[in-house]
Amino acid sequence: MKKSQGGLQLSETSEKGITVSEMKEMEEKAYSSGTTERELMERAGRGCAGIIECNTGKGNSILVFCGPGNNGGDGLVCARYLSTKNKVSAVILSEPRTELSRINLERARDAGVKIIPLEDAHSFPPKVIVDALLGMGARLPLEGRIKEACDIINSSSGFTISIDIPTGMDAGTGEKDVSAVKPDATICIQEPKRGVVLGGEANTGELWILNIGLW
Repeated sequence: MKKSQGGLQLSETSEKGITVSEMKEMEEKAYSSGTTERELMERAGRGCAGIIECNTGKGNSILVFCGPGNNGGDGLVCARYLSTKNKVSAVILSEPRTELSRINLERARDAGVKIIPLEDAHSFPPKVIVDALLGMGARLPLEGRIKEACDIINSSSGFTISIDIPTGMDAGTGEKDVSAVKPDATICIQEPKRGVVLGGEANTGELWILNIGLW
């Protein structure tokens, strides 16, 4: 397994991956100590943008695919930070499902991120693609517009990076849908999820670990 960009060492836990319930427990401890969900999303999105720029450079055409939940919210924060030194468009599949995602959609738009529908994604051939469609709570199989978005991502020649877990992979088991995103790299938030470890590098690409301060 890879070290993260920036030299952060993998913990012993990382070698086998953490479960979804363990990750949620870490988040709840952070909330009980006064950290807000909004702050954690900001840390995640900002950190992802930094790792992406460290590995792909600046001045790129970047397309961020954002789902309706908080993984999509992470993607929107990431898009906002990337937009300061890159040409960034965000593909929005549907109206954000959470208040935080709605807030960050408006902040991304105000920062100059071009918001486009899925139907127009083919018109923006990117150098870098960010998969922020579904997070660790997603269930298989993929259906509808999420499946369509994954097929578009997989047909692109851009360097693909998934946030936390490739869309279409089960975070607990590593099982994956036939249309699951096949990234070149996965940015693991805090720790690799167990499914990412079980899925193997052939299905996740390199693993870049982003510490957002949960331990």
